[in-house]
Amino acid sequence: MIDLHAHTTVSDGGDSPSELVVKAKEAGLDAIAVTDHDNDSGCDEAVAKGKELGIEVVRGVEISCNVDDLTERGYEPSDRPTMHLLGYFVPEDDNPLSAALADLQYHRANRNRIIVERLNELGIGITFEEVENEAGGPGAQIGRPHFAAVMVRHGAVPDYQTAFDEYLAKGAVAYVSRKLYKPAEATLLMRSAGVVPVLAHPFTLNLSPEDLESFTDDLIEAGLSGIEGYHGDRPDEEQVWIRGMGARKHLIVSGGSDYHGDMRPDRAMPGGKYGVTVPDEVLEELRAAAS
Repeated sequence: MIDLHAHTTVSDGGDSPSELVVKAKEAGLDAIAVTDHDNDSGCDEAVAKGKELGIEVVRGVEISCNVDDLTERGYEPSDRPTMHLLGYFVPEDDNPLSAALADLQYHRANRNRIIVERLNELGIGITFEEVENEAGGPGAQIGRPHFAAVMVRHGAVPDYQTAFDEYLAKGAVAYVSRKLYKPAEATLLMRSAGVVPVLAHPFTLNLSPEDLESFTDDLIEAGLSGIEGYHGDRPDEEQVWIRGMGARKHLIVSGGSDYHGDMRPDRAMPGGKYGVTVPDEVLEELRAAAS
């Protein structure tokens, strides 16, 4: 048995990479893919544990993508769905994808510090520690209102609204968005590193079959190799049409439990919520696509 979609504490899972592999072995799996969100730093540990236990560990990742352009398909901004792209067989050595993932992690971890840097460059001499204290001290959740309060106290702006309008609102000079790649960009990035890109849980896009097919066609042009049609969150019969579409488009139809350990106890290995398992031959198809 194989499971090609699982998470660890490197992103939002409950098990360390080693613990994930131990539990995969206990579940009777022959292979497990480590697919943490926007991060491949747990793969080395998992691979080492896999060699120790005699279970294959596939180095993978799951990248969150910017789907703002889905507004062209009738979505309001508040209705934009989540789009994730799985990548399989990430190289162990230096490669463009791993470098890009490290950059994503830097921006995620340092977003508030980057805002401070931008404000400093604009002549507003506040410090990160001031903003942190405004929010309640080390470890507190920092938001843009805390920046605005410090800016007002420094006399850099007359009031909160000015702080937002001129510096902190989306599109303003000190605004820092969460860094995301567009779907085609992420697909091309994976391809540049020899990684096999697969559209994750397509049902979460909430697209009609016609719109999903059009969306998938755009990604195929960028180099998409597969689509998940065996995801544990949906009954088997609800995914038959996705597999059919994948077959028509000569895509590898992959899948997995989307295991998150104790963070999502309803998603067990293998099979997830509905016991939907992945055919063994899928792993070999992905391996062939990576070679």
